[in-house]
Amino acid sequence: MLSRNFIIGFIFFILTVMEVQAQSGNLYRYKDDQGNEIIATQIPAEFVKNGYEIMNDRGQVIREVSRTLSDEERENQADSLESVRLAEEARIQQEEDDTLSLRLYRSPEEVIRRRDATLEELDAQLTVLNALRGYAEDDVDRIQVIIDNNVEAEKEVPQNILSQFESASEERDRLGRQIARIENERADSISTAQRNIDRLMELLNTEE
Repeated sequence: MLSRNFIIGFIFFILTVMEVQAQSGNLYRYKDDQGNEIIATQIPAEFVKNGYEIMNDRGQVIREVSRTLSDEERENQADSLESVRLAEEARIQQEEDDTLSLRLYRSPEEVIRRRDATLEELDAQLTVLNALRGYAEDDVDRIQVIIDNNVEAEKEVPQNILSQFESASEERDRLGRQIARIENERADSISTAQRNIDRLMELLNTEE
């Protein structure tokens, strides 16, 4: 009984022979390194990289094989494909954003109202946080005075005072980070709203 590997190998051999026979009457048109066009029954291996055409016995081109790209060309091709991909992703994202904008807003005035509501909420948070940071800064200053007095009196600063100073400083810094985050969020809300207004006006004018 013939083994499976033998049968597969035999089939591959037959297919290879058939392909060679099918191309036995073909001609190859290629260019050498000087750019001279040559037509022959075979191609020297060193010229395959230049690309070539396969012609039948009537001189008709039945297949074209592109030349091998250089490393720089392959890199440029990859960059070009990546640019196309990113552009397509941006187009799809813009379509989704446009659909959402038209669903959420019927006019630029609605964008402005939502923006103002968001800013009002953020400003309220900033008012509270700034007050808390002020209290934390007062605590830091108060404890710093106690520490300075002990140092001037050449006394050892109690550990609980140092711990209080560290905690107060950390709280002040934490509140400062929160304030910075909300201020950035506030600025983003303004710029995003303006982009939405501009884009919505474009879409509404296009629909008209």
